[in-house]
Amino acid sequence: MDYDRRMGPSVRAALLAGFAVVFALWLLWGYQLVRSLRQIEQNVTTVHESYVRGERTLSKVRTNVLLGSIYLRDALIDGATVRRDAYRRELMRLRMEVEELLGNYVPAVSSPDEREHWARLQTELAEYWASRDIAFTDQAKTPDEAAVLLRNRVVPKRDTVLQILDQLAALQNVANARRQQEIDVLYDRVRTRLLSMGAGTLVVALLVAVMASRHVNRLQREIERQRRIEQNNREDLERLSARLVDVQEEERRTLARELHDEVGQALTAVKMDIGIALRGEVEPRVRSALEEARDLSENTLRSVRDMSQLLHPSALDDFGLPATLTAYLRNFSHRTGIRAQLAETMEARLAPDIEVCVYRIVQEALSNVARHSGASACTVSLNSGGGMLRLVIEDNGRGVASSANRLTSGPGLGLIGMRERAQALGGTFSIKERDGGGTIVAVALPLDHASTDATAAANGAMRRVG
Repeated sequence: MDYDRRMGPSVRAALLAGFAVVFALWLLWGYQLVRSLRQIEQNVTTVHESYVRGERTLSKVRTNVLLGSIYLRDALIDGATVRRDAYRRELMRLRMEVEELLGNYVPAVSSPDEREHWARLQTELAEYWASRDIAFTDQAKTPDEAAVLLRNRVVPKRDTVLQILDQLAALQNVANARRQQEIDVLYDRVRTRLLSMGAGTLVVALLVAVMASRHVNRLQREIERQRRIEQNNREDLERLSARLVDVQEEERRTLARELHDEVGQALTAVKMDIGIALRGEVEPRVRSALEEARDLSENTLRSVRDMSQLLHPSALDDFGLPATLTAYLRNFSHRTGIRAQLAETMEARLAPDIEVCVYRIVQEALSNVARHSGASACTVSLNSGGGMLRLVIEDNGRGVASSANRLTSGPGLGLIGMRERAQALGGTFSIKERDGGGTIVAVALPLDHASTDATAAANGAMRRVG
C-alpha cells in the first residue's frame, strides 16, 4: 500500500504528461497541416496567375501585331491621306499598348531563358513597328509597289515576331509544367511530413494508452486484492461472531445447569431441613425464625430457577421450541402486562442451534417491545415450508421510526445481535413498519441440516426425561 501511494502520484503525473504531449503533438500536426496547405495554395495561385498573365500578354502582343499588319496593308492600298493618318494613329495605339504591357510583365520574369526571349521579342517588335513607320513616310504607292513592300519588309518582320511569340508560349508551357512538378513534389513532401507526424503522434498515444492500461490493471488488481482481504476479514468476523455466540450459549447453558443442579438442589435441601425442623417441638421464637428462613429459601429458589430459565431454559432441550416459546410468552405477559401469544407454531423438533437462535431472537425482540414500543399486544408466528423456517414477531406499538435508535442503543444484543444470529446460520433478518402502527420483525432460516440434529436432540431429551 505504501508503494502504491508513493507510485500513485508519479504514475498520474506521467499519464497527464503523456496526454499533454499527445495533445501538443496533435495541435502541432494540425498547425503544420494548415500551414502546409496554405503554402501549397499560395504556390498554386502564384503559378496559375503567372501562367495566365503570360498567356494574356502573349495573346495581346500577337493580336496587336496581326492588327498592325492589317492596318498597314489597308493604309498602303487606300491612297487617301485622311484615312492614312487614321491608320497611323491606330498603329501607334497598338504599339503603345504592347510596349506598356511588356514594360509591366518582363521585369517579373524570373527565368533567364524566358527573359532572353522577351528581350529579343522587344527588339524585333521595335524593328517591326519601325518598318511600318517607313511605309507611311513614302508617297502613295501603286498596288504592285505596296505588295512588294509588304512582301519584302513587313511580312518577314511579322513572321519573326510570331515565331518568337510561339517560342515564348512553348517556354511558358515548359515552365508551367516544371512548376506543376515542383508543386507535386511539395505535395509529396508535405504528405510525408504529415504522415510522419501522425505516425509519431499515434505511437506516443499508444504508449500513453499502454501506460494507462497498465496503471488501470494494477489498480484493478489492487482493488480485487483489497476486496478479497475485506471478504476474508468479513468472513473471519462472521465466524468469530458465530463462535462468540456459541461460546456465550454454552456458558449460559453451563451456568443455568449449575444454578439448577447445584444451587437449586442446595436450596431445596435447606428448605426440606427447615420443614423437618418445623415438624418438631420448637419454641415460638425459633419457629418464627425457621418459617422466615423457609420463605426466604423458597423465594431464593424461585429466583434461581427464573435466572436459570433466562440463561438457558431446560425446556428448550427437553421439550423443544414451541413449548418453550409458549411458556416464555406466558411469563412475559405476566411480568410486563403486554398480551403475548404464539399465533402460529409447529410441532417438529429443529436443530439445537436453530432453536437457540429463534429463542434468543424472540427473547431480544420481546425485550425491546417491553422497553421501547409502548405496545399493548404482540404475536409470534413460527412456520416452515420450502426448506425455510420463518419467524414473525408483530406488535401494535409506536413503530420503527420512533424507536429504532433506542433499539440499537439499548442494552443486550439489540438489532445487530439479532441480525448476526440470523446471518450466522445463513438466514436473513428484517424489520419494518406494520400497517396500522407497530413493528414487524421477520427472520428466515434454512432447514437443510435440521433433521439429523433435531432427531438427536429429541432422543437426548427423552433420555433426560426418562
